[in-house]
Amino acid sequence: MNKTFTVYAAAALSGVVLIGILGAAHLNKPEPVDALGCAQDVQGKTVIVLDTSDEVATQTRDEIVERVKNTVEHKIRDGDLVSVFTVNDLSKKNLVPAFAYCKPRRTGNELKESTRMLERHYVTKFEKPLQAAVQAPIKGSKESPIAQSLIDLSLLDYMRSNGATHLVIFSDLMEYTDRFSLYRCSGGAQVIKTFKESRGATVARPTFHNVSVELNIIPRSDVSAGVGRCRDTFWAWFFGYDEGPDARLVPSNLPG
Repeated sequence: MNKTFTVYAAAALSGVVLIGILGAAHLNKPEPVDALGCAQDVQGKTVIVLDTSDEVATQTRDEIVERVKNTVEHKIRDGDLVSVFTVNDLSKKNLVPAFAYCKPRRTGNELKESTRMLERHYVTKFEKPLQAAVQAPIKGSKESPIAQSLIDLSLLDYMRSNGATHLVIFSDLMEYTDRFSLYRCSGGAQVIKTFKESRGATVARPTFHNVSVELNIIPRSDVSAGVGRCRDTFWAWFFGYDEGPDARLVPSNLPG
């Protein structure tokens, strides 16, 4: 009797242990992700726009890199999608991200997972490619279609989120193309009218929902005070279609 009981008890104990192991494995099983390292339900998105149409001073470039780093470390949650777009004359016809990936977890429970593997994944798949996109050489271009690029971006899935979207722009905001130029800006009403006419039957300004817009303005010594005021009026109108609890427009100057 005792021998039979011992056998049954051992079998039952083994079953409990096996169930525990399988249960733990199921709980710790990583959530399926897509090619961008994103889970099925991405709650937040951050889009970083770098205007590379003109050269910038060294201190300006350094501050851009530092602000991007601060945004990634302190304002973006794990699992949120981060994308980087550069603006130059090619953006008018080929607006694709220089980088796009969901921010991975960097730390975890050492008793349940390999924190070394988490760190390696974060660095190789996210941190280094993001740094490469932000620090890529600025080649300059004949045009700076920053407004057109932002309109096109507003229509892409990179800007649509179940939660909030954060749009971080680094630019002098001086749109100039073969159809429109802010350098000829003489008055707010006039420049808005001219821009609308240059757009023809296409969308004249973006429509955002729950998007916080951060304007990091690159200084240009060749922009007069009058043109600067005209430019500011234009962009206040341009970003006028935004609603939601997180909708806001925050301008900030860069050194240089």
